[in-house]
Amino acid sequence: MKIANPIYDVFFKYLLEDNEIAREFIGTIIDEDIIELTLKPQEQLVQMKEFAFTILRMDFHAVIQTQEGKRSVLIEMQKGKYFEDVQRFRKYLGERYTKDTLPIITIYFLGYPLDEKLPAVTFVKRDYYDRFTNQKLEVKNAFIEGLTHNSYVIQVQLLKQSVQTKLEALLSVFDQTLQSTESYILSFPDKLPDLEILRKIIRRLQNAGVSEELRKKAEIEDEVETSFKTMARQIQEKEEMIEENKKALTEKDKALEEKDKALTEKDKALEEKEKTLEESKKALEEKDRLIAELMKKVSQ
Repeated sequence: MKIANPIYDVFFKYLLEDNEIAREFIGTIIDEDIIELTLKPQEQLVQMKEFAFTILRMDFHAVIQTQEGKRSVLIEMQKGKYFEDVQRFRKYLGERYTKDTLPIITIYFLGYPLDEKLPAVTFVKRDYYDRFTNQKLEVKNAFIEGLTHNSYVIQVQLLKQSVQTKLEALLSVFDQTLQSTESYILSFPDKLPDLEILRKIIRRLQNAGVSEELRKKAEIEDEVETSFKTMARQIQEKEEMIEENKKALTEKDKALEEKDKALTEKDKALEEKEKTLEESKKALEEKDRLIAELMKKVSQ
């Protein structure tokens, strides 16, 4: 069956705008019973070098049912395709953390492998855990070490096709190996695990996949990403050219220094030669003088 690819901002946002889906989807990721969920979608325009693009950030206010009672938290869904996005996530969260009084739970959807030593879904609570198995991890990562809040880091490209848990089943809709000829459409297996929430997610992504308006936005997203990659490549090429020019100038300066050194040595050699010639001239003059004196004595 054909479904919209939720790695695209437009489809990701559309999927989680369904409150029932968002409540159970997020609750499954954080392994909590969310009884109330309010969406406050935000998209922030950020500037990177000579061009700008949007990073999708979706904020939720959630009420979680625990054994001790109800507690309120802020849940932030952050999604980025490039490493630079991670740095902006940290900067933004640092600013938000000082403003909000409620605890923050952050879920990062990363479109690139942050660290292949980590599992596809990592739970950070001062220690690292594999969210699928709850196994404590010994590996450390510089980005995750900088987090000051409970976080879930999902590396989309590391998600496996095998489905054994509810979480794996729900995240399977992000499997990028299922891309069709149009990258914003996935060819999803017809046979599904017996999960009502997964069927709801699939139906919503099917609806998104046939929406002309949403497909057009996905195509624009592709165009923006292509432009981004082109600009990034051009910037990298310019930086490499500047670096090569600096290297060439350094080599040229070094060659000039060597030339100056050689000229200095040559001048020194010429001075030594002139000094030797002068001394030879004086020796000859002294010799002529001695011969003249000797001849004078002989003639007497």
